[in-house]
Amino acid sequence: MDRLPNYITVLTDDLTTSNCYILTAQNHALVIDPNNAAAIQDFLETRHLQLDYIFLTHEHCDHISGLNALRKAVPCTVFAGAACSEGIQNTKRNMSRFMDTYLYFRTHQLPSRPYPAFTCQAADRTFARTAVMTWQTHSFLCRTAPGHTPGSSYFILNNAILFSGDYFIPGEEVITRLPGGDPEAYEREGKAILKTIPTPLLTCPGHGAPFLLTEEIKNDYGL
Repeated sequence: MDRLPNYITVLTDDLTTSNCYILTAQNHALVIDPNNAAAIQDFLETRHLQLDYIFLTHEHCDHISGLNALRKAVPCTVFAGAACSEGIQNTKRNMSRFMDTYLYFRTHQLPSRPYPAFTCQAADRTFARTAVMTWQTHSFLCRTAPGHTPGSSYFILNNAILFSGDYFIPGEEVITRLPGGDPEAYEREGKAILKTIPTPLLTCPGHGAPFLLTEEIKNDYGL
């Protein structure tokens, strides 16, 4: 695993294997893809951190499962692509309606705990295609890349670290067969956008360990 800087912590959900990333600066925090609200709140409270932002890479439930509880407990601003903001409000588009079945077919085991369907309120701030966000001393380039879902996006931190959502998952091809997936949109638009991502970049995927994204890896994805 490529080493993350000490201001980035990853929390991995034991049921869905989704990754949540917590960035800290002084006594402030920014969360990307909140998966487990209790674990995130414990991290914030024990370190006396103020949560400023929650960023969402896409609308699937395993990346937003902690969003409602965090919003209720902590005042913060939720930031996402416009299509992602729409998708989190629908149990089909956010996949929570089917998650029990999906986990069974993926693992060939009954889920260790129920996965009820849920929706979330719209994001507080959205962007259509691209945006630049600043937080503390950090800067994010934000860009949508449809294909995995209509609302899939990636974030590049300080021109050095990529938060790729469910693109570039180690050992997996790009998945477009899940709810919201669109192989034609991926071929038509998503691939061209992902191709523009500079390399090398330390990459924090939605599942799996951080790694260094290279041109060779991009080529393996047909980019």
